[in-house]
Amino acid sequence: MTTDAVLAIDPEKRVYDIQIDENGDIKTDEWFDTAILYSLFGERRAAPDEVVDAQYRRGWIGNSPDFENGSKMWLFEQARATLSNLNRLQDEAKKALQWLVDDGLAVSIDDPVAEVINNKTFLTITIRRSRDKVARRSYELWENTGRS
Repeated sequence: MTTDAVLAIDPEKRVYDIQIDENGDIKTDEWFDTAILYSLFGERRAAPDEVVDAQYRRGWIGNSPDFENGSKMWLFEQARATLSNLNRLQDEAKKALQWLVDDGLAVSIDDPVAEVINNKTFLTITIRRSRDKVARRSYELWENTGRS
């Protein structure tokens, strides 16, 4: 069993925040949304063939050649929403979440789905914790990403 802080998005500020219960304690749940969010939106450093200038490769300071977490989804935030880029985005999301299976927190991760709806790019993931515990999460990634 995994206990996680409950996060909710503030629709006006468009940021995630920890939820507090009526006793003033952090609300918890038997899931791992914090790990999912960090896995997808934490930045993995780009390789030299992906971003030539080293100062723009981003990445988390705690990553090392032997340990990388986060994703390279940030590479697509300025890219056109072509079918090829949406497929690459889906692959990157799956790679970023694979550690949940490797560490035994999830049984499997279905192939993520990236799609453009009303000029917004969305990513939907499905994680299976057991045969009967399945969670589907959808995230709006970017706006004004009309498909070309």
